Formats: sequence, structure tokens, C-alpha cells
Amino acid sequence: MAAGFEISFIDTETASWLEGASDEGLCLKRFRADFIVDNLRSFGEGAAVDIGGERYVITKKGKKCFDECDFLKRMGRPCPLAAGVAFGEKVR
Repeated sequence: MAAGFEISFIDTETASWLEGASDEGLCLKRFRADFIVDNLRSFGEGAAVDIGGERYVITKKGKKCFDECDFLKRMGRPCPLAAGVAFGEKVR
């Protein structure tokens, strides 16, 4: 199966953090997850996630930070969004 990124997931804790985060980060203004998943950080690539009677597979964990991100420049490290998201595709 070729890696696809048609679906985005965010960890419950990361979603809560994102609600109270400032708009300093480049991604914070734009990122929208399709699904919020409990304990997403414990899932590895290739893991199956069942949501609403459908099955999805995680094809990529985490996301790259942009060098021009104000949050990254200020903190000197990636924000929680970088590790708290995953991407995948619906199992056909």
C-alpha cells in the first residue's frame, strides 16, 4: 500500500493544548485534524484506527516544523503539534 495522507489525526492532549495556544506558530493557524484520537502517541506507523465503523491506517507519525515558524524560533524546539499528530488513509 502506498503511503497516503488523506486523513489527519491529532492526539487528545495535543488538541487540548492547541485550543489554548497562541497564534504564534505557523501551523497553529492552519492545522485542522479530521479526527481526535486518545493516546495517539502510542500508535505506530501501520497501526489500525477504527472510527465510526471505518478503519484507517496510520501512514506517518508527526509532522515537520517549518524553519520560519515563530514558535520554533522563540522556544528553540518544535511545538507539541509536531509530535501529536499523525496522517493516514482509509483502508479500502
